[in-house]
Amino acid sequence: MQKQTWTKDQFLQQIKRAAWRLQYQAKKQYHREMFLDDQKEIPYYDSIDSKLFVEELLNSLPERERYIIQRVVIEERTEREVAQELRISRSRLHACKVQGLQRLHKKIVTA
Repeated sequence: MQKQTWTKDQFLQQIKRAAWRLQYQAKKQYHREMFLDDQKEIPYYDSIDSKLFVEELLNSLPERERYIIQRVVIEERTEREVAQELRISRSRLHACKVQGLQRLHKKIVTA
């Protein structure tokens, strides 16, 4: 099997698409619009390099934002559940999540 080589732009576009899909799925779940057949696994890691890049990006975030993004976006927990765990309002959690995603976007664009 031939190994596919990716350019930096192709890789960044795939990461952006995966992040958008995860965010969209979390938003649908929050609004209880998700149907059973929509819950498909999204292959957002294509190689070990991708995993390391994503881990590096997440580790560059402040601890609270990293925790929120891991729980809400990656683990697909609802914002309400995570807000209760952290004992903060859902709107504050949402603001932290958006801020963290914006930081990740900036890092991806400037990488």
